[in-house]
Order: sequence, then C-alpha cells, then structure tokens
Amino acid sequence: MYISKWWGELIGGSDDSLALIDYLEQLDSTNVTLNQILENLGFDVLLSEGDLEKGGSIGFDIKNANGTFRAEIDIACSALIDLSAIVLESYKSGYVDLHDLDEARQPCKFYIDSSQEKRNLLRDELYKFSRNPLAYELAELVPADDMRDLAEKAKMIADELV
Repeated sequence: MYISKWWGELIGGSDDSLALIDYLEQLDSTNVTLNQILENLGFDVLLSEGDLEKGGSIGFDIKNANGTFRAEIDIACSALIDLSAIVLESYKSGYVDLHDLDEARQPCKFYIDSSQEKRNLLRDELYKFSRNPLAYELAELVPADDMRDLAEKAKMIADELV
C-alpha cells in the first residue's frame, strides 16, 4: 500500500477513520468520485465555508437490517486528512483496498476518481492545517507533539496530491 508510511496511528487510527471506511464499504460502486464523497459526507459545505478548524456536522446514513441510522464523524479535519490519504492511495496505486485500510474488512478494491481541482482543494486544506495545527479542535484531544507530527504527515500527503 503506497500510503502505509503514514497510515496507522495518527492517520487512519481513529474511530472517525473507521467510520470513513464504513462509509466507503457501503458504497455500491467500485468507481466513485471524490466530489460524490465530499458531498455525501458533508465536507463540501465545510470546505465552501473555508473553516475546518472548528469542525462541523458531517456524517452519513448507514442502512442495515434494523433500518437506517446516522453515523457522525466527530473531528472533520482528522477525517479529511484520512480521506486525503485514501485519495492519494487511489491516485498512486490505481485503487484502494478496504482490507489494506482495516484488516478486519474483506478485500474490496475500488477507485476514487478525483479531478485535479478537487485534489487541489484537499491539498490546500492540508497545507492550511500543516501551518497551524494547534488552532484546530483536534488539538484539544491530541498532545501538541502529536499534532505537529500529524501536521508534518499532512504536508507530505499534500505534496504528493499533485
């Protein structure tokens, strides 16, 4: 997996990361667009407002045998970093396998079609985060050294989303 150098503890290691993978797992297609993902999760609204620092209400509906319920993603900036890494994986490898992201999942390969414009949008947000990570709500939960490490990794991912 191309993103294995980043995927693990700080990126891909949270409950929000698992919720993001849950969302991707329930998609009925092996070819999805980044735009569709951003809209479905509510990132499009947060990004259009230009402020992920405080987060916001994002999530998705999960359907199962008992009905439909809302899965919330609590820390938007962290989930956007995870999503950016997943988009990078698809961009560099040609696909993403959910089993590579979470070993508890069945192998399921899919491709995220991402335009240069949408990748630039992710890049810009990652650069913004990397310049001042302690301004984000995530800093209330994560030690400052880990936030700086996460910012460094976010910048590396952004650098590769060209």
